[in-house]
Amino acid sequence: MALASSSFQTPWTDTVVPDTLAGQVTAMTVIDPTENLPTGEVTNLIEVGEPFVVRLDWKLTGLGTPVVGGFWRVQLYIDDIDGVGPTHGPLGTEAVIPITGGVSPLTFSQRFSIAANAVQAGLYQLSASINHSPVNNNANLLTEMVGFAQSTPVKFTLTVVESVGA
Repeated sequence: MALASSSFQTPWTDTVVPDTLAGQVTAMTVIDPTENLPTGEVTNLIEVGEPFVVRLDWKLTGLGTPVVGGFWRVQLYIDDIDGVGPTHGPLGTEAVIPITGGVSPLTFSQRFSIAANAVQAGLYQLSASINHSPVNNNANLLTEMVGFAQSTPVKFTLTVVESVGA
C-alpha cells in the first residue's frame, strides 16, 4: 500500500535554508496481521471482523535534527470515500512519542493496532496527523512542525472468499 499524499513542515520549511531541518513521511502501511503469519500482509482489503494495523513512518533530516526534542502527538483518522461507509473521525488512540535528538536522521515509526469490527463495511481513506509539542507533552502547546499523510483507498468488507492460485 502506497501513500496517496503526504507533507511535512518544519520551522525552516519557508526559509532560504529549508534543508537545515526537513521532515518527510516515508510510509503509511495497512497490514492484515491474520495473513502471512507471523509478519502479516500489506493490503488494501480488510475483513470487518478482523483486526488490522496501520504503520506510519517519518523522519527528520538536516543539521537542525540534533537539537529537536519534545514529543510527537500522532493521530490516525478515517473517512468514507464511497458515501456509504458509516465510520469516520479518529481511529484508535492518539500516540505520544518522546523525541530524543542528538543524531541525524531522526527516524520514527508508530503502529496503530485497530480491533476487529472497529470499522464498518465501505471504502475509506486513512489520514494521519503528526504534531510536535516542545515541552510537557501539552496538546495545547504545539509548534509549526507538523506532518500529514493519506493512504490510498482501503476497502473494508464483510467477508472475503479466499481464492486459490489459478
